Amino acid sequence: MNIVKLQIIVLIEKYKKVTEVAAELGLKQPTVSFHMKSLETELGVSLFQYRSGRVLLTDAGKSLYQYAVKIVALTAEAERNMKQFTSLTTGTLVLEASQVSGNYVLPKILSRFAEMYPGLDLALTVQSGHLIRERLRAQEIQLGVLEVAEYEDYFFNTRIVAVDEPVLVFAPDHPIRKEQHLSPEQAARELWIEHEPRSFLRDMTAKWATLNDVRILGHMAVNSPEVLKRTLREGRSIGLLPKNAIKNELEAGTLAFASLPGESPGPISSVLAWQKDYTLTPLQEAFVELAAAQPAH
Repeated sequence: MNIVKLQIIVLIEKYKKVTEVAAELGLKQPTVSFHMKSLETELGVSLFQYRSGRVLLTDAGKSLYQYAVKIVALTAEAERNMKQFTSLTTGTLVLEASQVSGNYVLPKILSRFAEMYPGLDLALTVQSGHLIRERLRAQEIQLGVLEVAEYEDYFFNTRIVAVDEPVLVFAPDHPIRKEQHLSPEQAARELWIEHEPRSFLRDMTAKWATLNDVRILGHMAVNSPEVLKRTLREGRSIGLLPKNAIKNELEAGTLAFASLPGESPGPISSVLAWQKDYTLTPLQEAFVELAAAQPAH
């Protein structure tokens, strides 16, 4: 069993056509068919079934497919990583970042990195910080960018890349803006737009409420800080965001903010994180050093 045969399994499941599999692999159709029969002979089971011009995986084929997908992905990842050890002129930097870090912290850093290493490819996926933590722990990804309330995280190695202040955000004409001495109780009585459950900013909002012994009246939850900002602009709700996330809106006068009243839950730190037993590639190490050189405030 070799990697080409496993690639064929993966692509048969995707395309259901030998011709399309051959085209993607750059092989002739008879060569693909030969590998398919060879794999069945090698394993002693039927892996493929033919119906109405389509090639489908048998139950045994579907079982093998689960392993083939992982092996093919790991092989591609290993090849990318090995290329990074030859030079920093080629290769791909793969990053996953939370909504806040991906939208407001990384763009400037990635632009600088791309200027320094123009031959490299950059791939950024933005999703929930909770999912990134899970994927890091499961070793499904190597490098993530997310928010923590404290700099240390006992599960990962971390390097801080930005520190920000959590603030209350609202429309410029919101009545709360006129409050000279806003109290936690007054803020809690407002209608809140919250972040999605299990997100860092949702947890930080809950922490602020607990510290100040108040209960928040949340009437909406969103999974995007951009959606939250647009919704705040249009109504009479308030929400919690990092101050740097509303920098453009403050300059344009489309949003306003107030410091969190009462006891603060602390600053928001955006960190690069990776498994403690993982060795960074030269490409990843170069990015970490650049990103952590001058943390943004």
